[in-house]
Amino acid sequence: MNAAGLAYLKWYYEANVWKDLHYRGVRTLKLPLDMWNYQELIFENDIHWVVETGTRHGGSALFFADLLAAGNREGQVISIDVTHDALHPVAAAHPRIRFLLGDSAADSIRQQAMALIPRQRRGGLLLILDSDHAAPHVLRELETWVPLLRHGDYVVVEDTVVNGHPVRPEFGPGPLEAIDAYVARNPDRLRADDARESRFGCSFAAKGYFVVL
Repeated sequence: MNAAGLAYLKWYYEANVWKDLHYRGVRTLKLPLDMWNYQELIFENDIHWVVETGTRHGGSALFFADLLAAGNREGQVISIDVTHDALHPVAAAHPRIRFLLGDSAADSIRQQAMALIPRQRRGGLLLILDSDHAAPHVLRELETWVPLLRHGDYVVVEDTVVNGHPVRPEFGPGPLEAIDAYVARNPDRLRADDARESRFGCSFAAKGYFVVL
């Protein structure tokens, strides 16, 4: 991000605008520029399945499910979290969303999710990591999910901006540090999509957009 993008992101984050953002009345806790990127990704990459870690209120799951339905995609949204206490009933009722309860990096949850996705002719898959942002957890998620993905699938790691990149310097190692560690161990697995990440000059997933090789 350039200086203007960093300044806007810092203002948007620290003013807590993102905490009061809604889609169809359901909180999303996202940056709208990333959400626009997501809808372009879904249509440009023939995405039929979205796996999202971190459900919270369900606003982003609802957004993805509506996009899949609008595009006549065959798949669903699989949204994973350790609690559904904050899940909004509008999102909970959407027929295109399957909510799984548990640790998004656990083998048992991975098996439940993959059992819902056809092995043959499944179309493209978009994986969005947005649960526990601590580096060890995000690294576990990458190690759990990326090996299951196919050439042309897409991965976005959210909230790479914490730990002083440029917000919340007190956070400690987070998603960006996990990405660095994963790519260092698996240099031929993911290709950074710098053009997509920088498309609007600002992103909560800065340096976190990847195409699966």
